[in-house]
Amino acid sequence: MMPDYWTILTRIAPHRADDIDDLTALFDPAPVPPGRDVFPAIGALPLPEPRFKREDAICVGFRVTGEGPDAAERAMRLAALALERDVEIVILSEDGQAGLERFGFRVERVPGPDAGAHGVWMEQVRRFWGLDQIL
Repeated sequence: MMPDYWTILTRIAPHRADDIDDLTALFDPAPVPPGRDVFPAIGALPLPEPRFKREDAICVGFRVTGEGPDAAERAMRLAALALERDVEIVILSEDGQAGLERFGFRVERVPGPDAGAHGVWMEQVRRFWGLDQIL
C-alpha cells in the first residue's frame, strides 16, 4: 500500500526531532547485533508480481545520495508531483538515510553503482515495487 500524499503534505516541516537514542539506549538496548537472522535459500518459486500500487498508477523511483539540508523542500516537491501527476513514488537511497522517511515516503536502500551486482539489485527493486521509471 502506497502512502497518502495529502497526509505527507501535512507532515512536511523544516524542523527535525532531536535524536534521543543515546539517552534511551540504557533502557532499551538492542538484544542482538543486527543482521543475525539469515533467511534460508529456497528454490525458485513462481511468485506473482506484488501489487503495491494501483493498477492504473505509474510508479516512479527517485534515486537520492544523501539527506541534504533541503529535505523538506524535496519532500514537498515530490508529494506535489505525486498528487499532480497521479504517480506513486519510491525513494531509492544509496546512503543510510534519505531524509524523506520522516515524512512518510517509501524508502528502499540500494547499493551504489560501484557495488557488485548493482544491476541485479536495481532490477529486483524495480520488479518488487513495480517501478515504471527510475530517475
